[in-house]
Amino acid sequence: MDFDLKQFAVPHFIISEKIATFAQTLHAKALLTFYYMFENKTIRIIFVAVIALGLASYFSGLSIDVTRDAGKYATVSKEMLQNGHFINLKIHGEPYDQKPPLLFWMGALGFAIGDISNFWFKFPVLLLVFFGFYSAYGLGKSLYNRRVGFLTALLLSFSLIYSLYSMDIHTDTPLQAFVTFALWQLSEFIQTKKNKHWILGFIGIGMAMLCKGPIGAIIPAFAVVGHLLLKKDFRAFADYHWYLGILLSFIIVSPALIGLANQFGWDGIVFFFWENNVGRLAGTYVKPNSDPAFYIHNLLFLFLPWSLLFFAATFMEFKSLFISRFKASEYFTFTGIWIFFIILSASRSQLPNYILSIVPLIGVLTAKWIDIALIRKSQLLKIFRPTQTVVVVLLWLAIGVISFYLFPFPQWQTLLIAATGLAATLYIFIQCKTSITRFILPSVIGFACLAYLLNADIFPYIFSYQAPPKAARYFNENAAPGEKLYNFHYPQYELFFYSEPQASQISSEEELTAVAGKDGHWIFTDAQGFDTLEKLNAEADTIIQYRHLYLNRGGRFIHPKTREQVLQPMYLIKY
Repeated sequence: MDFDLKQFAVPHFIISEKIATFAQTLHAKALLTFYYMFENKTIRIIFVAVIALGLASYFSGLSIDVTRDAGKYATVSKEMLQNGHFINLKIHGEPYDQKPPLLFWMGALGFAIGDISNFWFKFPVLLLVFFGFYSAYGLGKSLYNRRVGFLTALLLSFSLIYSLYSMDIHTDTPLQAFVTFALWQLSEFIQTKKNKHWILGFIGIGMAMLCKGPIGAIIPAFAVVGHLLLKKDFRAFADYHWYLGILLSFIIVSPALIGLANQFGWDGIVFFFWENNVGRLAGTYVKPNSDPAFYIHNLLFLFLPWSLLFFAATFMEFKSLFISRFKASEYFTFTGIWIFFIILSASRSQLPNYILSIVPLIGVLTAKWIDIALIRKSQLLKIFRPTQTVVVVLLWLAIGVISFYLFPFPQWQTLLIAATGLAATLYIFIQCKTSITRFILPSVIGFACLAYLLNADIFPYIFSYQAPPKAARYFNENAAPGEKLYNFHYPQYELFFYSEPQASQISSEEELTAVAGKDGHWIFTDAQGFDTLEKLNAEADTIIQYRHLYLNRGGRFIHPKTREQVLQPMYLIKY
C-alpha cells in the first residue's frame, strides 16, 4: 500500500521512514480517538440531540422576516415568478443588474412549490447550505483525510456566520456552497485526473458566478493556481482540461450575461465583470469604508465558537511553512484564504458577509490543526483545550446575559433546552475522558443552544420592530378590493415583498401629489415623508404609526436602556 503523509494530516516536513511509520501508528490511534467519541451511549445520545437542535435552530430562522438586501432579493424573486422575467431581471418593472439570477431562481422555485413567504424564499437556500457542509467534508477529506473532513463540516455547521447568513440571506450564502464544491472537485481532479472532477468543478464555478459574478471564479482560481505554482507543477497549465473548464463555466453563466446584454447592452457585461465586483472593492461603486483590521475583528465573532482556534491554527500554519521553507502537501488553504483576505482587508468597501466564501477553507485549516493536536497529544492540545474551555464558559455567560438581562423573555422551551445543554456540558467535562469529546462537544452544545436562542426568540423579537412587513400585512388584511398601496421615501424593499397586490413606488413629490388624498390610496413612509405629506394638506382617513428599527443601528437596540432611543417613527396613511 502506498503511504501518503497528507492522509494523516501530519506536517509535511516529516519525511523519514521511521517517522512515517510513527505517523501510521498515530493514524490508527486517531481512528480509535474518533471511535471512542461515540463509544459511550450517553455521548451518542447527546451528539444526536445536539445535531437535532442545530437543525431546529436553522429551521427556526426560516420564518424570520427578510429585510434590507434580503428583502430586495425576495422582491426580485417574487416579481420573477409573477411576471416570468427569468432572464431579463426586473424590479418595479425596471431592469435590474445588481446580482446574477441564481438566488432569484431559487426564490422563485420556492414560491412556486409552496407560497410567497419567508420560509419558501429561504428554504431552497438552506438546502444549498447543507450541500455546502457536505462539500466542505469532501474538501477536507480530499486535502487531508476523513477526520479533517468531518471536523470541517462540524466547525462550519456550528458557527455563527453560517447560522446568521442562513437566516439573513445574501448572495454570499449560495455562493459559498458552490465555491466549496468547486474547490473539492478541482482538488480531486488534481490528484486523480478523472474527467468527472474537472467537469463538476467548473460547473461549480459557473454556478458560483451565477450567484455573485466573477468572485465565484476568483476564489477557486486563487486556490488552484496558487497550489500549482507553489508545487512548481508548471506542466499542469498545459492541460487542456483547464481551458475547456473555463469555457464550460462561461456557458453556465451565459443566462446572466444574456439578460444583462438584452437590457443594458455592452455596459451590462462590463458591469458584471468589473464594476459590480472590482468597483465595490475599490470603493468607486459603493460608499467606501476601509478598515485594515475589519475582517480580523469580524472573524472573532463570526467564526464563533472556533475563532480563537483559527487564529492559533494560522500561527501554527505559518510557523510550519517557515520551518519547512514553504514546502507543504497542499496550498489550497494558503493561497485560497490569504490572497482574498488581503484583497478584502485592503478594499474600500467592506461588509461582514464578503468573508463567507473563504470560511470553508478557514474551516479546513482549523480542522487540520485540531486533528494534529488530537492525534499527536502535543503541547498544542494543552493550548487548544483551555482556550476552548474559556470559549465554552463565555458562550454560557452570553446565553445567561441574553436570557436574563438583555432580552429577559425567552420561551420556556428555550430555557429548558439551555438548562439541558448546560447539564450535558457539565457531564462531559466531569465524566468524559476522551480528548476529542471534551475538546469539541461542549463548544458544539453551547453554540447550538445560543443559535437556537437567537433564531427562536431574539431575532424574531428584533425583527418584530421592522415596520414595512407590519404595514404590508395590515394593508393585505384591511384594504378593500381595488385599493392601492404606495411606498414613499423609504429606500428598502420589504414593503413590496409582503404586500399583495404589490405596492408601487413613489419616486418624486409630483407623483406624491397625484396619489395623496385620493380615496382608496394607502401610503407608507418615514418621518420625513410624513412631514412632506402634511404640507399637502390632504385629509387622511387613518394614520397608523409604527416604531421602526433600522438594523444598522442594532447595536444600541441590544441594550435595554438605549432600546427605545433608536426606534424611529414610520407611518401608514389611508385616504
